[in-house]
Amino acid sequence: MNLFIIIPGIIFTLFSTISLAYISMATMVGPWIAPTLVLMGSLILKLKRKPQSQSKTNEELALIQTIGSVGAIVAVGVGFTLPTIYFLDPQEFNQWISNPVKFSLTISAIVLSAGGLGILIARALSNKFIIKEKLEFPVSTLIYNTITSQSQSKQTKSMLYGFSFSIIICFFRDGLLKFKGFLPNAFYLLRPIAGNEIAIAIWPTVWAIGFIMGIKIVFPLIIGMLSKYIIISPLHKLNFLQHLTLKSFTMAFAGGMVVFEFLFGMLRYPNIIYKTIKKNFGTFSINKIFNRLSSNQKLKEMFKGSEDKKKLINFIEPVLIMALSVATLYYLGFPAHYQILLLTFIIIATYQISYLGAKIGLIPFGRFATFVMLPMILLFKLSYLQITIVCVFFNICAATASDLLFDYKIGELCKIKFDKIRRYQWLGLLITAASLGFFLWLLFTNLKIGTAELFAQRAKSRALLIMAPSFDLYAVGFGFLFGLILKKFKVSPTMVFGGVLMPNTITIGLLIGALGSFITKRPERFAPFWSGVFASESVWILSIMILKMFI
Repeated sequence: MNLFIIIPGIIFTLFSTISLAYISMATMVGPWIAPTLVLMGSLILKLKRKPQSQSKTNEELALIQTIGSVGAIVAVGVGFTLPTIYFLDPQEFNQWISNPVKFSLTISAIVLSAGGLGILIARALSNKFIIKEKLEFPVSTLIYNTITSQSQSKQTKSMLYGFSFSIIICFFRDGLLKFKGFLPNAFYLLRPIAGNEIAIAIWPTVWAIGFIMGIKIVFPLIIGMLSKYIIISPLHKLNFLQHLTLKSFTMAFAGGMVVFEFLFGMLRYPNIIYKTIKKNFGTFSINKIFNRLSSNQKLKEMFKGSEDKKKLINFIEPVLIMALSVATLYYLGFPAHYQILLLTFIIIATYQISYLGAKIGLIPFGRFATFVMLPMILLFKLSYLQITIVCVFFNICAATASDLLFDYKIGELCKIKFDKIRRYQWLGLLITAASLGFFLWLLFTNLKIGTAELFAQRAKSRALLIMAPSFDLYAVGFGFLFGLILKKFKVSPTMVFGGVLMPNTITIGLLIGALGSFITKRPERFAPFWSGVFASESVWILSIMILKMFI
């Protein structure tokens, strides 16, 4: 392996893991970081003294982002779901993270087993999706265009300007060592009238994500924020709801919106999944596998010839992955009959989510995690921790499978063998497994979940769905009705839900960034700058936390 690929790849894996772990919980999005990694990689490759062909440079950039991007997407999958246990049972969550070694090792085992399963599924789907069906893979095309862009140097400089801008803002806001920052965390507007409700947070990451998301995506969040004052507060004043506090009513109202969004999805996705299974697995015969495995002669022939080592690895890899998955789930309290059903649901849902990622470039973790979670809750008596693990395990599996398929497509465009791509993907997954638990422990012990610093909106949404049956039915009904009205006007209830529960400082910060994008004639020109901004604050926060440990 090339050190100019391995060393930057490892550094970028650590960088993307902490960045997206923080961003996915501090906000409600998980932006693609691969283009940023390509620009950073191009800067490092310029340090090479020996000139090389453009195709060789493209291959190295593709492999560097292959290693680094898996850390980002796995961190997003975990960040969206792991805090669910905190909202369901804070005491159990705090007890879990009280032992940093046990917590980190548990996360490592889950990442390796679920991520390995995702790699196995991606291997099985690669020929079908890429070679036979030639699916679009818009994310892969975007990354490939960044790799081959003639304006790469200009974009890299823009990204570095954004990185530096954010670091300077954070330095003057938070201070460092003996220097005390002088910028406030937020500027409050109309305080005599609105109190602390209207504030502009000095939070570069939120501005950057708002710019990248755009005004159309931020608009529902604004509706949610305004709904707190023009819909939820007046409804709470009704006589038959006076026994609830405003906070309790708001949570139940939001739970009703989540229930509506879930039921609406139930009408659509099961039919899609059924048709996919019928189309692709209708002629599948399990007897073929048993017949092949029962023939000793055929097993011997499998490992003959010049590529016997490669064949042996391809045979052993799935066996080890399944063994690790079974052992990890058993350790977490899932007996054999639980595991069979769970892994079946995970494989089916991962197939479908990988297909959607290949077609449209989006990975809808939430809904598919719910479809895996719900039957497990209905059929088995699971603890809150086990319910959370089900979602985390699925998200990691689906994230890794989708990311490897994206990388396979980039490999096809850059003429890189799939086996080579997979080896580097494994390296990225191993680094992610070794570091993610520690990074999460740092975040959870230094920042409080549920506050503006670590809001974890998506995890809170899942917790509300699980707790909805225990809420006041009138409050849930009002939320359900509001979700129905929003859907009629083609507004996403999930995004509006974010605006309802999210602190106003985050929503207003996202709006500021989105307005900047809206008034800019060519916002894509500034995407590298804002990519540098959202990446740098995560690094800053991690650095501050580590300094606190040693000073």
